[in-house]
Amino acid sequence: MVDRFCSSNSSRAMELAYLSILNHVIRLSSLMLFLLWKATIMALQFAVRQIGGVFYHAFTVYRKRFLNVFPNKPEVVSRNIGWMLGLMPAVATGVKPDEERENKINLISEADILYNEHSYTKLRNLLLQYKGEENAEILWRLARATFEVAKLSSSPAEQKQLDIEAYEYVERALRVDPENFAAHKWMFILLDKKASYDGLKERISQSFVVKQHIERACELNPKDATSFHLLGFWCFSVAELPWLQRQIASTLFAKPPVSSYEEALQYFLRAEEVEPNFYSTNLLMIGKTYLRLKNREKAIVYLTAARDYAVASSKDLETKQEAAQLLNSI
Repeated sequence: MVDRFCSSNSSRAMELAYLSILNHVIRLSSLMLFLLWKATIMALQFAVRQIGGVFYHAFTVYRKRFLNVFPNKPEVVSRNIGWMLGLMPAVATGVKPDEERENKINLISEADILYNEHSYTKLRNLLLQYKGEENAEILWRLARATFEVAKLSSSPAEQKQLDIEAYEYVERALRVDPENFAAHKWMFILLDKKASYDGLKERISQSFVVKQHIERACELNPKDATSFHLLGFWCFSVAELPWLQRQIASTLFAKPPVSSYEEALQYFLRAEEVEPNFYSTNLLMIGKTYLRLKNREKAIVYLTAARDYAVASSKDLETKQEAAQLLNSI
């Protein structure tokens, strides 16, 4: 009897021990399943965030590149499209300074792409949306685009209106940032263009200021080949002044603008040194300057290079044709 009672108690104790172990196993399994579920949810959220970011970036580039729309971020946005799937809530936020800076960088990058594609009207329409910005980088690019659009117009009145408008943009750019080399470079171009509408006297009068702007551009960025090319072009143009215009300049001004072919050649060659073969017209101008200096052999070398330059724009084509004509005349 006692043995039976002891045996019964022993069996119950073992049964309780098994139940306790089973309970711990079940609880541990439940915990592991819970952790696995949480990890899966977190992985899905991360994946959706990444995919959402890719789609948002692709959509932004599409709008800017093909629809000519530069999106402004709304005041209330989600971190990504994940909230649409119910995996995370939308987050209220404003446009941060870093985002604004990134938007400006993207805008400038898009503007430069359009300029290189010679899509001047599309470029101007894009930048006109930001003409109220006190940003020198945007303003001088808007001036450049407006100047290029003016050249496409068949109406002299419209050309003048657009050129004056372009001058006003670059003038603002220099007020915003007096140390911006590109703004000085385009002031050189647009101040001379504006003065040309007011007659020879005004153009000669402004030639000193014009030269100061391109010299300043060269000082601020000695790695910009175009600035040295433009300075060389100024020197060449002054050296080329007809006798009558020289006499008018001497009469009107105590010290008229003076330069020489030697000085022009120095700047053209400097531009080529900074960036070899960057511009077909620079090769042409070196050839023409050597012709003025009676150096036929070197003139042929550079005129041949200008004639054989790969045509990428209408300006390259004009340069190619002029170089070919000069070579035939030598």
